[in-house]
Amino acid sequence: MFKRISPRKGRMTEQLSPLEEIQECIRELNELVACIQKAELDACKKKKKMINNNNNGRRDEIDNVRYLRIDVQVEDRMVELIRRIAEIAVQEEQKSSSVWLRGDEKSSTMGDTETKDNNTRSNSVNGHNDKGDNAAVLWNHGVGNVVFEYFCEVNVVSLFINIATGFAFTDQERQDADEMDDDLQTQDSLDISRNDSIDTNDAVASSSIGNISFDSQGLPHSRVSFTPNRLATVRIAIQVLQSMSILIQNVTMSTSLYLILSNNKVNELINLPLDAYAAAEKYQEKMNASSINDHHEDTSPHGHGSLSHLGEYSELTSIFISFLKSLTMKMNSETLQFYLTYPSSLSASNEHSDFNQIQFPLYERALEFCNPDVDSFVRVTAMNLCLNTLRLATDGEPLPPNNNDDDSDDDCVQTSGHNDTALHHDRPDRHRNPGTTSKLPFRERLAISHYVCHPSRVQNLSAGIFTRLASLCGKVEETIRTLDRIDRALSSCFMTVDECARESSLDGVTQSDGIQSKGEGTTKSSLKDQEEEAQKKIKLLQSERIRVVKRFLGDTVSDFQDELFLLEDVLKVGLVPLNEQIIEMMFPTVIYPLVLTPLHNFIKQNKRSVAEEGSDLEPDPFSDRFEKHMSRPISRGASPSDSDSSLAKAALFVIASIFHFITHKELLQLLMTALLHPLTPEISNACTIVQTNPDIFFVDENGYTHIKTDAGVGKQEGMTLYNFGRGTISKENVGKFKSKGVVRRDCVFVFCPILSDIFEWSLTGTTLNGVPENLTSNRYRRTLLSCLSGTDGMAELQSLAVYAIDAMVSTMSGEVLNCIIFGKRILKEVEFRSFDPEQNGELLDSNTTSHELAFSTSISQHMVEFIASMCVSVITAAISYDGKFRLWSLRYNPISAHAILRMCSIDPSVKEIATKFIHYRRNQSGMFILKTPSRLDKYAHDDNEIDQKLKMDKVFFEAFCEGDKFVAEHLIGRHGSNNENLWDSPAMIAVAKDGSIFQLAKQICEDISAKHLVVHDSVEAAYHCAANSAVSHIQLDAFSRLINEGISSQKVQDLGYAGVSSLALSMPSALEFHKSGNNFLISPISDKFSELLFEHENSSGLGLQSGDVIKLVERKPFPCVCEITKENEALIMNGGTCIIADGVKWQSLYLLIMNDHLILAEPVRGESVGYGRVVTMCPSLSIVAELYGIQDKESSAQRVLLTHLSVKKDIPGLFSAEKGEDTVSSEEVRISRSCLDVWFEDYNTASKAHKAICSRIFKARIERGKRITEALSCQKI
Repeated sequence: MFKRISPRKGRMTEQLSPLEEIQECIRELNELVACIQKAELDACKKKKKMINNNNNGRRDEIDNVRYLRIDVQVEDRMVELIRRIAEIAVQEEQKSSSVWLRGDEKSSTMGDTETKDNNTRSNSVNGHNDKGDNAAVLWNHGVGNVVFEYFCEVNVVSLFINIATGFAFTDQERQDADEMDDDLQTQDSLDISRNDSIDTNDAVASSSIGNISFDSQGLPHSRVSFTPNRLATVRIAIQVLQSMSILIQNVTMSTSLYLILSNNKVNELINLPLDAYAAAEKYQEKMNASSINDHHEDTSPHGHGSLSHLGEYSELTSIFISFLKSLTMKMNSETLQFYLTYPSSLSASNEHSDFNQIQFPLYERALEFCNPDVDSFVRVTAMNLCLNTLRLATDGEPLPPNNNDDDSDDDCVQTSGHNDTALHHDRPDRHRNPGTTSKLPFRERLAISHYVCHPSRVQNLSAGIFTRLASLCGKVEETIRTLDRIDRALSSCFMTVDECARESSLDGVTQSDGIQSKGEGTTKSSLKDQEEEAQKKIKLLQSERIRVVKRFLGDTVSDFQDELFLLEDVLKVGLVPLNEQIIEMMFPTVIYPLVLTPLHNFIKQNKRSVAEEGSDLEPDPFSDRFEKHMSRPISRGASPSDSDSSLAKAALFVIASIFHFITHKELLQLLMTALLHPLTPEISNACTIVQTNPDIFFVDENGYTHIKTDAGVGKQEGMTLYNFGRGTISKENVGKFKSKGVVRRDCVFVFCPILSDIFEWSLTGTTLNGVPENLTSNRYRRTLLSCLSGTDGMAELQSLAVYAIDAMVSTMSGEVLNCIIFGKRILKEVEFRSFDPEQNGELLDSNTTSHELAFSTSISQHMVEFIASMCVSVITAAISYDGKFRLWSLRYNPISAHAILRMCSIDPSVKEIATKFIHYRRNQSGMFILKTPSRLDKYAHDDNEIDQKLKMDKVFFEAFCEGDKFVAEHLIGRHGSNNENLWDSPAMIAVAKDGSIFQLAKQICEDISAKHLVVHDSVEAAYHCAANSAVSHIQLDAFSRLINEGISSQKVQDLGYAGVSSLALSMPSALEFHKSGNNFLISPISDKFSELLFEHENSSGLGLQSGDVIKLVERKPFPCVCEITKENEALIMNGGTCIIADGVKWQSLYLLIMNDHLILAEPVRGESVGYGRVVTMCPSLSIVAELYGIQDKESSAQRVLLTHLSVKKDIPGLFSAEKGEDTVSSEEVRISRSCLDVWFEDYNTASKAHKAICSRIFKARIERGKRITEALSCQKI
């Protein structure tokens, strides 16, 4: 019937049952273990004898932990035997359990065969099994779980564990193990599969707890405290762990799982001595190196020089943590007794007893792998294991009043995912093994809560996260410092290239007579060498920069995000006493050293450096500003003597990351209080609260006992569960606890109690400990406001500070922002101590707003200074060209605008303040744009001065913007009522944008050197700055109109704030726009700017269209010839005038200009002499004409290239679209280019025509530049 390969080699049997096979495997495994043990003992005796007699042996080979010398064939056989034993046990357990679960009729025969089964099992244990008779009878009769029960009775699990831990190869320990196994085999609890009178749960529980003795400290005695110095190979240990995981995960019946977990054997495997394996690895490496150097025989455990085990040790750790995870997934109300051990002194009926002596080896061992030094996979798995355990403590119902927890266990326990009502019996031991964790009784949840909230374990859980965050902050800081260094070097190289190009061009002018001296030639060669050397250095620096940026964006930012997500997962479990300690630990380990202190130190050192810096640059264009809210920005890399800002920038990155990824309300509230509350405590004078034991539970007004979780915070109105030790110790006893010092089991709170007092006092006016005392003006708030406004030399941090503030205001509720940032509930009569005179003179300034702006007396001054700083950051002036001249350019910040709109949705007073400040800033930027022509005159180097109005037109209508774009290409089209015209209603522009951590990271990595305009033509550089400034001004103008329109605060509140999406639904004229993964809020530009930018597009022209006949006489037309393609043949009515040469069709035309329009007309034959038929026409404002002087001996014809620029998709007749032109989007404005070659008879005719066209174009552009100036003047202050 069966045909299997016997475990013994070379043996084939026709009828080898699973029972026989597993017996043979176990017997052979025991024999191999005994042989290895005997060989090891003989080797040790030989070594000792050599040491004692000849002193030639190595003592460390006996005393040190090392691997056993196991032949590779023996190792392979042991691995296969362990695997096969577990496989047979699981397969037969699943087969037999399926009979019970299906209610099979064969299960009725089990009662008849029970006696035979008991006899067979007894004979098997005593080694007298008749394989040919009894085993076959048992198998053929389908006896229930006989194979698995035999597996358990001979204690194979203990054998597996002893092999992995090394006890199986230690003589004395093996004797003790055999004696213990003999005792266990005599217990009646092992005969649970046939004895109906014994309750399975009670039997297993008594066997697992009753046989464990505790020492004086309440800790269980265990053999694991002794670590053997001889270990099996890593491969064998891995197979043991995998086999145990297979057994635990795949057994079907609850009884089977109980038998595997009982007798505390699994806890011994949980304490597998990985440190011993690590020591064995080091010893083996040492011995292998020594044997190679000394030419001795190989000492590797395989005996043939194999080093494969060295690469398997890391796999052992991964397999071990996966084994722990499999144990966690089987943790439920019935199996918890095998994981959580209570000392005998703990009363089972008292749920409020002292839980300090509880033992939880699984959780304790998992904490060891939460260290950041371990492999990332192992650490994350260990953290998930801990999280699963924490969730068990918070998932359940409260304990009813005057009710014993034991009586309510049935209500708390919920077996998940299975229904056993179809079974023919009601025995609980025959229920299916639950596949997932289930809710625990209240007492067990309380015990786990006490255990995990022990301060030392909380520290072990969170220390890895905080250590890793500190390490990653160091990487962020190093990245920023490296980028600063590279940018300074690149700036210097670009300036060198620019200076060399300028000097070379000047030399070319002075040497136009063709005479060149030897010295002049040497100078020119030297300049060329300098330029080439600078170019090579630029390539190297840019390559290095790319590597740094990729590493930062790809690794550092992702790792930082992962750590914050781990912290978020722990906090989201919601166990309040655990979260209280984690939040308290976070302030002295992360917040103060990595965030607050670097920012404050930077402002102190940088303020002095700014005051000492010279004033040889162009004056700040915003010199007329809000007093202290705007200062001259400093571009990164502008000066080698700049203060190191890497720590401060890393601090802002940390703030933004925390508010982006962490959602825990209490942590964010306290962090915002520390950062932006107008008042702050003196931490050095704060009281230290020492809590002897964490507050794990509370009793509500109805008498129900709850474990303190975040879910209970919302249920208990008017009750604060996050006390941070407040209320548990009277203020009179605080000093007493401080004098005693802190013991390991105490919870110490320093930062959170006082911050929580300030927050609650600002929010409600009351606190647990009364009104906070000894408050001072918050220096960290002043630092962040300086970053926002760019004062005190903090402009370098402005853009990053905006991201941090945006993350705050987007995350927190309106009530919290009102009370913390705006300080609305801080009473005027509250007196607080200010800084000492030196600090006061350095950091504080009472002049916070311009005297020209007045506000309602009911508005908080704290609100005014904060909104003023935010409005300053909306548009700033920065140096964007480092060459011979330093030019100012305006930059609009849509992230800052988003934060302002969010705050306007909270309080109507914010709108009043922001409207005035933004209007003032718009006027300032308008004045700056008006001065563009005079600024351009400063850099002109030719005698032909261009009209001032034409310069203004060039700024707006030539491709000088970043990326060689036009100003109009930053706009977004908006369809009006007339679908035939895209621009019959105002265009829109992006005014606000949702911030993200990836955008912040890109901001950190922004290549400042790339913004340096490497051109020796200062005029062109000035035009670039002016065009970019024009775009920023249009954005600010649209934002000013939008904020004046107002926001529906009620709609935002009803919708729930979700960034730009909520704002778009709460503002009538705003829309949401998506581009490249970013969410923008777009708003209509003003009618004046819309008319100026697109008036030539909406022009109705002369009322003419293609085919109309016009009079050519007295209009001075220019005869010309144009190529006619197949697409344009329909435009030519008189095809007889076409000439074909070399396969190209040419048409004679007349070019003329009528009322600022350029027209091409074909001559009309017949009676209409002197007339022409319109072929194509377009506004002169959309035309660019270029004359190309062509030297051809065979022909005197000359070409004028006409380029048509338009935002419309349609192309004028005869014109051809440029090749490679991108498809024009239906929403974004893109300038489409089309060209037409117009040929004239000779150069003289072509020159006259080109001059006439350009003259008419310039007149039209000057008129348009005049209207632009008038539009900007209307906004003059």
